[in-house]
Amino acid sequence: AAVSRARASVGVQHVGGPLWTAPMHDHEFVEKLLAKLQDEEGCSNLGSRKRLIGMLTSVAEELPDVPLFTSLSAMCGVMHLPCPQTVGALSALVRQGYRVSRSHTDPSAIKTDAPQRKVWDMLRCWAKRPECEAQKGKKKKEPLSPTSPAAAILAASPEEEADFRPVPEVQRMLSKKDGAGGKVGKFLPNPEQWGPGSRGTSHAAAFGAAEAAAAASNGAVDKRAQNQGKRSRKRRAAEAAAAAGEAAAGEAATGEAVAGEAAAGEEAVQGDGGDDGAAEPPRKAPTLDRAV
Repeated sequence: AAVSRARASVGVQHVGGPLWTAPMHDHEFVEKLLAKLQDEEGCSNLGSRKRLIGMLTSVAEELPDVPLFTSLSAMCGVMHLPCPQTVGALSALVRQGYRVSRSHTDPSAIKTDAPQRKVWDMLRCWAKRPECEAQKGKKKKEPLSPTSPAAAILAASPEEEADFRPVPEVQRMLSKKDGAGGKVGKFLPNPEQWGPGSRGTSHAAAFGAAEAAAAASNGAVDKRAQNQGKRSRKRRAAEAAAAAGEAAAGEAATGEAVAGEAAAGEEAVQGDGGDDGAAEPPRKAPTLDRAV
């Protein structure tokens, strides 16, 4: 891929290619498909109908001639700033005469026909606002190094002051309602077992579901779900077995001690009874002396 260099606001920016610059979607087809899904009579039995409506609604709202999106969180990470609200950032660009939209791939990403210089200027203005200073004050951070990219970016002055007051057009675009006023989720939620878990418990629900599915279809259980937390399960089983063995040994020792005490008590009782019941030796009969 060819690599070119473009002069950015500060320093040199590396751009890789080739890049797809044509429209990402066929908006006519998307609108027809969306209208078909919104017809409850034809697609009422479709289980993923609501999710498809939400995703297609987000796709239909994207700018068709802007192939790339911008991550505000990544740009604020470079500048060591808290991320502004999406409605305020998009409204600031709209007030300067640029078009904006979201990306269906990431809720925090934006699409705009504004130059990157204008987006950096908007964030420079955000860095000076009291809301940004208040959020920065909650976290103790060391001062920026004079040679850091953040210091170089913030040192430049914006060409135009940004106005972060919400614009009704942006508020309607970011709302979770469709044109008819119904609630629609434009972005799919993460699965229940999304991300890393602790001690092999993240896929416990998936393991149970896999076992149930295997029992129903006589298939093999998913190997990944079956082996999830295998070592920890073995360790816990060994610890439980050792604890059970110690408990059994303690009970056996206690039983032997009690039995020994009982046997000793019985012997003592029997010894006392034999002395009391022994026959006395016969007494010699008295003799009478007779005088002759």
